[in-house]
Amino acid sequence: MYNSLVETGFELVADGLLIDVIRRLKVFGMTLVKLDIREESTRHTIAMDAITRHLGLGSYQEWDEEARLNFLQSELAGKRPLFRTRDLESFGFDPDTLKTLKVFEMASELGPDSLGAYVISQARTASDVLAVMLLQKQYGMTAANGKMMRVAPLFETLNDLTNAPDVIDKLFSMPLYVGAVKSKQEVMVGYSDSAKDAGRLAACWAQYTSQEKMVKVAAKHGVELTFFHGKGGTVGRGGNPALYRAILSHPPNTINGRFRVTEQGEMITQNFGNPAIAERTLDIYTAAVLREAFVEHIEPKEEWREQMQRVSDVSCAGYRQLVREEPRF
Repeated sequence: MYNSLVETGFELVADGLLIDVIRRLKVFGMTLVKLDIREESTRHTIAMDAITRHLGLGSYQEWDEEARLNFLQSELAGKRPLFRTRDLESFGFDPDTLKTLKVFEMASELGPDSLGAYVISQARTASDVLAVMLLQKQYGMTAANGKMMRVAPLFETLNDLTNAPDVIDKLFSMPLYVGAVKSKQEVMVGYSDSAKDAGRLAACWAQYTSQEKMVKVAAKHGVELTFFHGKGGTVGRGGNPALYRAILSHPPNTINGRFRVTEQGEMITQNFGNPAIAERTLDIYTAAVLREAFVEHIEPKEEWREQMQRVSDVSCAGYRQLVREEPRF
């Protein structure tokens, strides 16, 4: 259209609103911002259970972790789908299972530029991650064709944060998985739910030590790890008004120029509701991430760690006694 206008002598028209539209499309594309999808791990487990029962393979929910991993890896390595997608409505699945599967169907119909990460809430095991990869494969979203969404497990509770290094170690020990993700992994760390589960101090210490250990696991396997920080606005949900200092206080070697964080609720208006404030917020994020690379982090001494663990254990026990056992609470 632009060339046609220029060739027919309408340069002024071509260089007006049309050139603005072309420039915006060049910069932002057709989709502007990629959207993440987030779903709880149990929904995927229930969907997989319905599928394996339909196929006469037994109950996926009743299988142990090793059996699930063997099945998922075998199916991911194969070329055949689990079922013909056009027959889905005839299987008699319950509405919730159909809804879970139709999310993957919808995602498969969108271009890869439209979607970012598939976040798994309440992720606890390696099979939680592989199940999402297999459900994507069922609808034609694979690493081979470039349509697979990156899968980001979200570790939210105290136990899940503690077990997270072992979970990703198991994933990174699978050549099929590492090859599919091209040695790049995103992990989401839950701040709000971990604080509700264990109290602020115990949650903060678990987040710190878990990230430290996950970085070491990733380095051992040669995987580039990016942390996605699921923070809310209030301090109790991981928020911090001293944003610049908060970023610099992250554990050593956990940022490396890569930083994702949620902005939600009232914080969207507070930090991005005005163009000048939005620019200032992005300036702070950028400056802190760049500065972090040159900060000489203080490695906690072993006696510091031991003391923090004792304080964490005591505070967690006191917090849980109050919120779970105190009848007046």
